[in-house]
This record gives sequence, C-alpha cells and structure tokens, in this order.
Amino acid sequence: MLRFLLAALVLAPVPALLAPAALAQTHDQELSWRTYSSERSARVRVFACEDERRPQTVVIDDRASNGDAITDEAVYIADLVGRELGFDPVAATFVFRFAPSAFVADAAEGGKTLLLRATFGRATSGALGSAQWRVISPDELERLTDRGMR
Repeated sequence: MLRFLLAALVLAPVPALLAPAALAQTHDQELSWRTYSSERSARVRVFACEDERRPQTVVIDDRASNGDAITDEAVYIADLVGRELGFDPVAATFVFRFAPSAFVADAAEGGKTLLLRATFGRATSGALGSAQWRVISPDELERLTDRGMR
C-alpha cells in the first residue's frame, strides 16, 4: 500500500502536488503613485478566489514611508490597480493590510495586523464609487486568498 502511494506521488503531475495556496497568487508588485504632496507606494498582491461575484482578492500592504494611511486614496488605488492589471475593481475584493511595518519603518512582519476589507460599486455616472469598509480577521483573509496568506 505504501509503495502504491509513493508511486502515485512520483507519477502525479506537478500541479497536483502544489498546494492550492501556491497556485492562488497571480500577481505581486510594488505600486507607486504621486499625490499632491509626495510619492507613495504599496505592495500589491492579487489572489484568485472562489467567489463568483468577486473572483480576485487584492491585498495592499501600506508602508511607513507613506506617512498617512493610504485608505484615504482607496478609490484611486483600486482604479489604478484595475487599470494596470486589466480588471474591473468592482469585480474584486480589496484588503488593506496594516502590519507593524506600516507604522514603523523596518519593523518585523510579526505582531498584530489590522485588516480592512474594501469593496466598490459604480456610481450612476459610471465612475468608481466610495469604498464599503469592514474590519476582517486573519481567518477571513486566509479564506479570501484561498489560503494564500496565512
């Protein structure tokens, strides 16, 4: 029985051996933009998920170097990410992630992390509307990223 199991693992195609989390992340980049007063940046990761209405989850990590929280620019950031990556921000769930490194430069990634989920709709004019916010748990982030972020 053990030999059969070992043979099945050896002969299995490579994607079958990868955990779903390894396949969930589709994009990872540093995004930069300019405001009236400064240059700002954030790490942007996109994960595929099983939600038919919002099949992508975009995780945005704020940086301490940004000064103020980037949530004030959430509509602009969502629109920019959607344009650069070729999808409608309304069809995605955005998670703004504030780890200790979002508050203190060079801080360790461990520790408490604030997770804010933002979803967007369209205004009657067709423009991207204001975000609807909700604080979420690490378990919810894990579910939204198909276990890509634990």
